[in-house]
Amino acid sequence: MSQRTIVLASASPRRRDLLGYLGVAFHALATDAEYQDFGPPPQLAARLPAAAVPPHFHPTLLAWRKAFAACSLAPDSVIIGADTIVVLDGDVLNKPAGPQQARVMLQRLAGRTHTVYTGLAVIDAPTERTLFALEQSQVEIAPLSEETIRAYVATGEPLDKAGAYGIQGLGGQLVRTVTGSYTNVVGLPLTRLHDLLAEVGITHLIAPAEAYHQWLAAQGKESLPCPPTLP
Repeated sequence: MSQRTIVLASASPRRRDLLGYLGVAFHALATDAEYQDFGPPPQLAARLPAAAVPPHFHPTLLAWRKAFAACSLAPDSVIIGADTIVVLDGDVLNKPAGPQQARVMLQRLAGRTHTVYTGLAVIDAPTERTLFALEQSQVEIAPLSEETIRAYVATGEPLDKAGAYGIQGLGGQLVRTVTGSYTNVVGLPLTRLHDLLAEVGITHLIAPAEAYHQWLAAQGKESLPCPPTLP
């Protein structure tokens, strides 16, 4: 394993957990940069992956803000930023403001398929080399009764989750299928991140498929079988 210092610019325990399964030694460093209105210089902005979302919600832009803000705090590090959004009918479903909004979101998602995007930005701080990626997965939610929605919201789990559900928790029981990357829906697409880290010289990582299955086992989960779900 390369001895480079790696920083995850995120407060998310779910991202921290997933990153550890790649065999990466890292420390987490959270900022509030995602809520600030600034963007990369034009030459970097031109490289942002295309996404059918409003520009100010672009998850790779938000990921870059997190990573860039951490550069001044960890100038000798490789810094990872990530941001995840849930999109239905062109609307971005952020974290609900309270239980009522969570219920409305789940009513909209019930019985339908939506898209989850995660943007990634990896910055090699000493050289300022910056890599971008965008992953998307299609998630089908089962039909949900009002009783099921109210019971789930009452657990409190939806209140700090984009789209008002957490696939890695109780919300996983609401999900019928995931087409694409499962770890993308959790918030850190392992295959994409593995490739970006390799590009900046972080090698001898655990293979994404192996990391994914180790994570599933630790969660007491099995991979969704139909269609086959990717790491």
